[in-house]
Amino acid sequence: MVTQKKHVIRIVFDVLDETSHPNWLTKELSVTAHDPDEAIDWVFAEMQRQFKRPDIRLARVRICA
Repeated sequence: MVTQKKHVIRIVFDVLDETSHPNWLTKELSVTAHDPDEAIDWVFAEMQRQFKRPDIRLARVRICA
């Protein structure tokens, strides 16, 4: 059985509210994930949890391997 190896992926992004005003600029998180899509999903869920708001958006998302 082949198991996919997880990698540390650094994600740099801005957090915007529903009116596109920045709540947090140039936030950086390192995530252990199988691929960049999984890392971005985790970051988005974490930001929703931290801000306690489901209507936030991530902008200028950069993936740094």
